Amino acid sequence: QGREWQVDNFAKNGLDSERMNTEILAREEVLGSVREADVIFITVGSNDLLNECKNTVREILNTDTKFKSAGEALKVLEEALSENPFLIVNIIGALNGWDYQSFDMQWTAIMETVGAEKKEDAEIVVTNIYNPVANMKLPSTMNGTVEDIIGNMNTIIEGYAGEYGYAVADVFSSGLSEHVQNDGLHPDQTGQQMIAALVCEAYENVRE
Repeated sequence: QGREWQVDNFAKNGLDSERMNTEILAREEVLGSVREADVIFITVGSNDLLNECKNTVREILNTDTKFKSAGEALKVLEEALSENPFLIVNIIGALNGWDYQSFDMQWTAIMETVGAEKKEDAEIVVTNIYNPVANMKLPSTMNGTVEDIIGNMNTIIEGYAGEYGYAVADVFSSGLSEHVQNDGLHPDQTGQQMIAALVCEAYENVRE
């Protein structure tokens, strides 16, 4: 309270962790901002999840369709599943073969870059990943598998907190999935306020 803040925002729609490394953290403007920052907020990973989801649906349905969103891909998958219930076997198999190594590698690369550039006393707060498809009418087995995938991605995020010295704002357990826009994926105004409150709480905790 009573302090003035300068905010540099490098957020970009659709950005996944690989592009975070190659397009954002590769820019001198961004690195310069990191060097001067007292607090660094990082939110990345959801688009890794959504992009891989689209790729997985294409694999399951053996199609080259360029889905505009994960929501569109899941709706097409849901329709295919209603016509062929046995497709669930292929779905669970594909989801259980999810590649976490790439996300782990990109996440640690982000943290290595930020850690090397930031001031020694700068604080880092990251958010984990919530379930953006929790309200979609997916088969319970598939919903459970999606939850497991997100949980495993969050384990990667949370597992490096001690090594890289950042705090994690837990949006996964916040009920954020109940506050999304009409697209069923992105947080609505209430959801955004919930994220802000969780990030502020994590920041206060890491300062203590």
